Formats: sequence, C-alpha cells, structure tokens
Amino acid sequence: MKKQILIYSKLFLTLIVVFISNTSFSQVLDTTIYIPVVNVVGVKTIGKVSVGTKITRIDSTVIARSLTRNIGDMLNENTTINIKSLGQGALSTASFRGTAANHTQVLWNGISLNSASLGSFDFSQIPVYFTDNITLHHGSSSQQSGSGALGGSVNFINNDEPSIKPHVSVLGEYGSNNTITGGGTFRVSKGSFTSSSRVYYQQSDNDYLYLNKVYNNEPFYERRKSASYLQSGAMQEFYYKTKRGDKISLVSWFQFDDRFIPQSILSNSTGIERTETLNSRTIASFDSQRNKHKYKITIANLWGSMEHIRVHGDFSNYSINENNSYILKGDYEFLAHDKIIVGSSLNYRYDKVISSSFEDNTIDRNTISARVFATYKPLRKLHFDVDATIENIDEDLYGIYNVSARYVAIYDLLTFKASNAYNYRMPTLNDLYWSPGGNPDLNPEKGFSWEGAVNVSPTLGKFEFDIELLYYYMDIDDWIMWVPKDNGPIWSPVNFSSVKSQGAEVNLKVDYKTLDTRHSLAANYGYAHSVDNSNRGDDAHGRQLPYIPRNKINATYEFWYKDFVWFNYNVSFTDVRFTSADEEYYTNAYTLHNVEVGGNIKLANDHKLRLSFKVENLFNAYYESTQYYPMPLRMFRFQLTYLFN
Repeated sequence: MKKQILIYSKLFLTLIVVFISNTSFSQVLDTTIYIPVVNVVGVKTIGKVSVGTKITRIDSTVIARSLTRNIGDMLNENTTINIKSLGQGALSTASFRGTAANHTQVLWNGISLNSASLGSFDFSQIPVYFTDNITLHHGSSSQQSGSGALGGSVNFINNDEPSIKPHVSVLGEYGSNNTITGGGTFRVSKGSFTSSSRVYYQQSDNDYLYLNKVYNNEPFYERRKSASYLQSGAMQEFYYKTKRGDKISLVSWFQFDDRFIPQSILSNSTGIERTETLNSRTIASFDSQRNKHKYKITIANLWGSMEHIRVHGDFSNYSINENNSYILKGDYEFLAHDKIIVGSSLNYRYDKVISSSFEDNTIDRNTISARVFATYKPLRKLHFDVDATIENIDEDLYGIYNVSARYVAIYDLLTFKASNAYNYRMPTLNDLYWSPGGNPDLNPEKGFSWEGAVNVSPTLGKFEFDIELLYYYMDIDDWIMWVPKDNGPIWSPVNFSSVKSQGAEVNLKVDYKTLDTRHSLAANYGYAHSVDNSNRGDDAHGRQLPYIPRNKINATYEFWYKDFVWFNYNVSFTDVRFTSADEEYYTNAYTLHNVEVGGNIKLANDHKLRLSFKVENLFNAYYESTQYYPMPLRMFRFQLTYLFN
C-alpha cells in the first residue's frame, strides 16, 4: 500500500508541476490558441551520422496517426524491423537484420535507455505520444551512444524548436476490450523560453477474443484472461535560448505501468503474474556554437523500479528490481575546412542494479568511452567519413569503428552508399551474475558488418519516387545463448555460437499531388538469412535463428482530400518464424490488414474537431508473435481530438 501511495504521489506532483508551469505562461499570453494539423520540424543535433549507412526517418503523418499506440506496434506496421510481442500492452522487443533484441539500442534524445541487467528494451513502455521525431539507424555502424548496436538503433527525439503560437490538444480514444486512452498537450513559447507539457493515460481489460488451436482437435474461441494493464505518464520540457544563441534544455519523463502478464495457452494453471513499473528519466543539456565550433554538454539520470509478483496455486514469488543510471556526456565539433569536419565526444556512465536475483543483490558497472570522427567531402558528389570509439568497461578496454562513403552520381536522382563497421556488445549483468546460472567468464559478442545501397529518386510529372535497394552482411562471433547447464534444470549463458546474417532491404515511396488531393504509397521489404554457423555437432548448425522471419513485407496507402478527410490502408506480411534451434517448431506466416478513415471538422472561432475510426486485423487473421501467445482478432478504435486555434 505504501508503495502505491508513493507511486501515485509522484505522478500527482508531476501533474501539479505541469499545471503550474503552464498556468504561469498562460497569464502572460493572448488567449488565441493555434495548432497545425502536422508539425514537421528539423532535428538539430551535434555529432555525426554515418553518410554511407541506412537511416529511416518515420514520417510525421505516421507519428500523428499513431499517438495512442506504443512505438513497437507502429514500427511493426511501417518498417522491416522484427517485433516480438506477448500481446497488446505486454512485453514487446525489436531486432534488426536477423540479430537479437539485446542487439538493438534505444536512444532518447541521445541517451541509451537499454537496461544494464537485461540488455534489451520493452517497446510497449514508449507511447508514441511522448515523442516528436523517430529515426532508425540500421546496422552496426551506429556509435552515437557507444557499443552494443550490433543490429541497429531506434532514436526518438523531442522537438526543441520554439512555438510561433501556443499549441493545445486534447484527445480521447475508446477501443475494443474496453481500451480507454486519453492525452493532453500544451506547448507555448514566450520570448526565449519554451515549455511543453504532456500527460497520457491508457487502460484496458485486454480480454480479447482469440482462436484456441491447442486443446481440442476443433479450434474454438475464447477470451484472454489476466492480461489487463494500466499505463500513465507525464513529460515536461523546458527550453531556453540565450542572447548569444546558446540553448539550455531540461526534459523530465515520469511513467507508471501496472500490468498482468498473459500466460501461454499451454498452461493449465489459473495463477497470475503481474508487474508494477515506475520510471523517472531526466535529461539536461547545454548547446553552444561559436563560429566554427560546436559544443554540447549533457547530464542525465535514469531511474526505474519493477515489482514482480507470481502466484500459481500454493506457489508464490515476489521480487523487486531497481536500476539507477547517471550519464555525463560532452560533444565537440569543429569545421576545420569547408570540406572537413572533425569532432569528438567523451561519455561516462554509471549503472547500478539492485535485484533479489543477484547473489550479492547489488551490482554496478562503470563505462567510459571516447569517440573521434571526421567527415571529408573532396568533391560535391563524394563524401567520406570515419568513426572510432574506445570504451573502458570496468577496467576492460574495447574498440569499435565505422567507415563509410556516399557518391551522388546524379543530383536528385541517383546515389550510391557503402559502409564497413566493427562493433561489440558486453554481456548483460543478468548474463554475468544471475543466480543461479550466471556466467562471469563470458566474452563480449563482436563482429564485422558490410553494406551497400543504391538510391533512385526520379520525378515523373506529378509522381515523386524514392527507391532504395540495399544488401548487407554480418559476421558475429561469441554469440551469447542460454542453454541447460550440464543438461540439468538450470540454464546458463555460454559463448559458443558464430552467427552469419545476410539479407536485402527494398524501400519504395511514391507521392502524387494535385491541388486538392494527395496520394502516398510506402512499401518495405526485408529479407534476412540469419543462421547459426557454429560447429557444435547438433541440429542447429546452418539453421535460421529462432524468431527471425526470412521475409517481411508491409505497405501503406494514404489519401488526403485538402485538410478535410483522409484514408489509409496498411497490409503487412510476416513469414514463418522458427521457435527452436533445429527448426522443428515454428509459428505460421500471417498477413494483417488495417484500415483507418478520419476527418477534420472546423467549428466556430476556428476551433477544430478531428475524428478517426480504425479497424485492426480487418479479416480476423489468427496469428502468434510468440509461440502459444495468440494475438487479438479484429479490433476497433474510435478517436476524438479537440484542437484549439
């Protein structure tokens, strides 16, 4: 009870701060309120992004229509990233290019959110509502936050640009299975000061209908049990620009999740499993530019606590885990020549994890990294860069690098890109110290990657095309896997796998515009051949890695008529995914169809009402993202947003 009081007290205090800060602004501003349909902004960052690697920027219209979804669901529909989920509101992880979930780095405004104990990140805990810009860095060349991104990274960024006029929006949504969502945003600028406040709430009974194909010869329908969840949070942003052009920012994000974990339908138990998670994340930064020099200093604190309760018959288990991270980061850039930019960054991170699953209860980790990079543009059409990082983790020294090139053969039409990188990932604290089973003698996973791409972007009349064809190859050694220790009941991680992953990615976007209408088609195809190449003498050699589909396709058609009505149709295909190393067990391939229609209604005094209606899994397809965890059949969502202008 005391725990719950503490949790809700923190959230209540956050809402008070949000209210007071915005009330003070409203007293000095005109009462006219304006919000655009979609606010597309540029993201100004210090540091370099490799010119020869693939970067996907999620379209602002996709973000705008996904505000009540989590980032994992949105990425699953619109990219080739592989999402593994236990169901709506439950654990959701992401992986790139045939790698594992803990090979994906998740960055919030440049700070890694990956758990030091697990290594991976739960995407169901990031509502799209709390972000403005999302970029995906494919492959192991991403080094903005140091090592670990063997597969790629997901970066979500808050918009720090001042508002010309105050922005206010309030939304409400009701969906199947008694899913209720609400959110509010207030963004305002006064002189050099900008404040943005957001609150978000979602709860669901989550008792969705599914088809049980396990217990009887004849499949039958039943409802999910013990899968309800509640998610609430608040985010407060402050930005200040000095007379000299320096920028100071402070962003705080508080979130609480209470959810029941759905059980495998193979389980006959009537027990329950539940987690309560509280997270507090704060980032403060100072940006400065003087002539040819750019500086940025960032400090951050990431704190989280999770209580886990499991009850099965007479057996019950309770555990609590707490993590606390402090980050200090400095970045520097220098325009050495009109064709050369050099830069560096120094980063210190301290992670502390308290867990009843560790023999010593408390484990910490110190990471110091130094990064240098340079970009060189000898010709208008030719661009090179090189990036190298050295890390000291608990007194062990490691290094990574990336080199890449881009050649624009024909401006606005034909571009070639290529890159080569070496990266590694340290074992997680769970890998090393979990009791029982942890292995403190593990080596880091490490490997090389190569990729090459061609981009074609012709314009034919009113049609605008953007086509990218890409091939990649990765060779990763010391792949960490958990296996039964001495064939007994205790599982332990070992380094015995060598993994080779190669594949192709095709991305297509077509836009057609007239005076009153806009048509858009975006399609993505990913092929991943990711196999266990180790010689252990078992049936896993040469087999596709578990839960990695060889083929994934999705496409979205969107139609707009003025600023009045819109329609979009999304279809996605996920290939067979093997669930065992010998490919004996698998989940079937499936295709999902989603459709949405919406419109804007202008009210008196330029107020606006936005309505949308969405049907997910239109044709009632049966599918599993994780074996024996069936996903929902057809579901509906109705959203109403009131915009003030």
